Amino acid sequence: MVKKIISFVFRVISNNRILSNVTNQSKDKSKVLVSYTTLPFYTRTNRHTNSQEIHAIAEILHELGFRVDVVNYTCEKRINYSDYKIIFGFGQPFENSFRASNSPLIRIYYATGAHVFHQNAAEAQRVTAVNTRYNTNLLPRRLVSWCWTLSTNFCDHLIILGNSWTESTYKEYTNSKISMMNATALLNNLSNPKNRNISKNRMNFLWFGSSGLVHKGLDLCLIFFSEHPELTLHICGPKEEDFFRVFEDYFRLPNIVFHGFVSVNSSVFLDISTKCVFAILPSCSEGQATALLTAMGTGLIPVATRFTGIDVTKYGYLIEALTVESIAATVSVIEGESDEVLTVKSEKSARYVNRNHTLRKFKKNMRKILAEITNEE
Repeated sequence: MVKKIISFVFRVISNNRILSNVTNQSKDKSKVLVSYTTLPFYTRTNRHTNSQEIHAIAEILHELGFRVDVVNYTCEKRINYSDYKIIFGFGQPFENSFRASNSPLIRIYYATGAHVFHQNAAEAQRVTAVNTRYNTNLLPRRLVSWCWTLSTNFCDHLIILGNSWTESTYKEYTNSKISMMNATALLNNLSNPKNRNISKNRMNFLWFGSSGLVHKGLDLCLIFFSEHPELTLHICGPKEEDFFRVFEDYFRLPNIVFHGFVSVNSSVFLDISTKCVFAILPSCSEGQATALLTAMGTGLIPVATRFTGIDVTKYGYLIEALTVESIAATVSVIEGESDEVLTVKSEKSARYVNRNHTLRKFKKNMRKILAEITNEE
């Protein structure tokens, strides 16, 4: 209880505090307000790609000659926007900036997910389907505030993480300039696809994801694998109590193995990923699924929907629709593949991610985009 109280107080304080000049830039420089996440400035644990991204963004803005303040995207604190030349990011501080009519801000929206109109509707439909099937009352966990639509409609620029599908969810709702770039994966160089025994482990799949288990299609995977005891599903992710109550019988099956949260830098994750050949993610909405990219970086072959924001067909297998039947159809194709074909796909998957989704590549692309935007203004 004491730990929970301390954690709650910390969240309240950190969520409503503006971190000033996080890169120690000269105080006479123009200021940028980054509305994203402040947690990585309190702890250096690299549990999510947003931790390495926020530090990279702050570093780039510093190199471009700006003084950088950072605020959490949920912050409701009153902000004097006239102090800033640019606001970068998303969330409530970004949305509130439109109501500061006397502040000639340059607004750069950082889209880390699909457009709110797609994301919210997609998750609501998926959760409704589960509740109807199991006569339960699960709630969506990844809804984005509808009121953030000013940000996507009226910002000056959008930087979108994802592919052409992700971009398509925004184009209908904005005339602003769009710049596309890849998200980062958490790469640790621990796993080598050549160490994977394709023939021995081709019946093993990994579901690797964060919160929103229905959103990310774990329920569909549980149903499918419960009907196919010859296949094994390893699960690395959070334990959502309400979800587990509904699906508790599935988690008792011998071919469904729940590992809980596992650090990608651990030998445990190395062991699990090496035992598998495929990473499965029938998600209903992402900007670009960084968990799937991280799994691909170890040589796992993606089995996923187009809604992951990754060009799955180039490196793996596409799940056409958010149904158990679509998963079955895709796995049926996989079962007909030779070990040689799967070996090539495994190596191709790892090579693609390790060339295109590194932090170094992210910094290069982000710096180019931000330099162009700030030079135009």
